[in-house]
Amino acid sequence: MNVDVVVIGAGAVGCSVAFQVAGAGLKVVLMDRGFPGSGTSRATQAGIGVYAKKPRPNLELNMKGAELYPSLAAKLDRDVELRMDGVLNVVLSQEGLAKMRAFVAKQHETPGYKAQLLTGDEAREMEPQLSPGVVGAAFCPLDGQVNSLKYTDALARGVVRLGGQVKAGVEMTGIRSTGRHTWSVVTSDGELGAEWVVNCAGVYAPEIGRMVGVDIPIAPNKGHVLVTEAIPPLIRRRISGPTLIRQTANGNMLLGQSEELVGFDRAESLPVLAAQAVVARRVLPSLKKVKIIRSFVGLRPWPPDGLPVIGEVPGLPGFLVAVGHSGITWSPAVGKLITELITGRQPTLPLEPYSITRFQDRVGPATS
Repeated sequence: MNVDVVVIGAGAVGCSVAFQVAGAGLKVVLMDRGFPGSGTSRATQAGIGVYAKKPRPNLELNMKGAELYPSLAAKLDRDVELRMDGVLNVVLSQEGLAKMRAFVAKQHETPGYKAQLLTGDEAREMEPQLSPGVVGAAFCPLDGQVNSLKYTDALARGVVRLGGQVKAGVEMTGIRSTGRHTWSVVTSDGELGAEWVVNCAGVYAPEIGRMVGVDIPIAPNKGHVLVTEAIPPLIRRRISGPTLIRQTANGNMLLGQSEELVGFDRAESLPVLAAQAVVARRVLPSLKKVKIIRSFVGLRPWPPDGLPVIGEVPGLPGFLVAVGHSGITWSPAVGKLITELITGRQPTLPLEPYSITRFQDRVGPATS
């Protein structure tokens, strides 16, 4: 079967790319070894994060993603629990407060960035359950939150609604160039011919890259999250700082922030989870009475310099990559950027900072 575009990986990024490409009138196949949202996109707090992103190109990309969320969600046929209600970043020490002030001042050098510094009392006016130990905060109205499973599912359903195909439980076994802008994608479900292939495989993107002779420098970064029982509304928006705290539409609290570069090890660590619970209680003392019902681990695709890899790989016409951390946040923007590339339009944002050419020694010829 021949199509215009094959998108590999049905997480938030791949689903957004496929949905927007299909919306441009192209014939697309979205494929995944699991199901839409079954990888990193289901093992996340699903915050739409702008406040803390750096350096500047990454901040601009995440700002564009957050800006485009409402219009993208409006095109979907189900509620994805999108709330663009900002984030409150809190600090528990005077030293932390000084660092936050300097950080926010630096962030404001990027046009369009917004964050308001607050005293501890002002922060508690916004979030009354905050601890008296919170000495200050920064409120960024650009941030938000979404139900990542509903988001990826709605995008995937939208691909089908727009005439595309979604192939779940399909394994990639090979890919090769058969000419300029012609690719053969071999899968456990048969062979596909395409003009464009977009590698959105997250932590498995390097595996796909090796099939065409490209070393994509992405490592799995393990993060733990605690889930509480459903409770009445405790906070009004996401809280960040010494930990991440979010309350879902169902009332469950998601707690935790950890990073471990330990490969594909998905084992949960009791000490890490316990430490996250302690920090969360320091921020919200009311959590002392709330039961933890489960926990989970997610593997985030982590680039070595903090910037995602986005764009066409030089020497491989038609082979594109869209992978990196914060895919939930920038997925609307990257779906738009990749669609602009494929349809021959000028990208909304410059893609040069995200090119794989910044890792010159990692780009090789396509295999045949």
